[in-house]
Amino acid sequence: MERLFALHSRLQFTITLVIVVSLIWALIVAWRNRGSMQAPLGILQLLIIAQSVIGLLLLWQADLFRMALHVIYGVVAVGLMPATAVALRRRSPREVGLICAGILVMLLIVVGRLYETGVGGF
Repeated sequence: MERLFALHSRLQFTITLVIVVSLIWALIVAWRNRGSMQAPLGILQLLIIAQSVIGLLLLWQADLFRMALHVIYGVVAVGLMPATAVALRRRSPREVGLICAGILVMLLIVVGRLYETGVGGF
């Protein structure tokens, strides 16, 4: 379980890095008015799902009452990605870039809160 905990805590840094790179790419897409956000959002969604699966495995040994806020933020993080896909349908590349930039900023805040609520929780 210690290895899973280490992986779970370190994967947060990878997710944060991918969010920042995706945010920069979204701004480039909006500025150039061409391009796509499918690849970075797909990678981000896979990382968040992997993080969630590891978190669920670790949840069996944690105090659920103490980790309730962490779990709520995790559900929000997982739900933001499909909501983004719905919001991007039939949009111009500039709109896609700007919408993704806004959603990625929100996701960055949620990931920061996940880190704060998860430290020392397990």
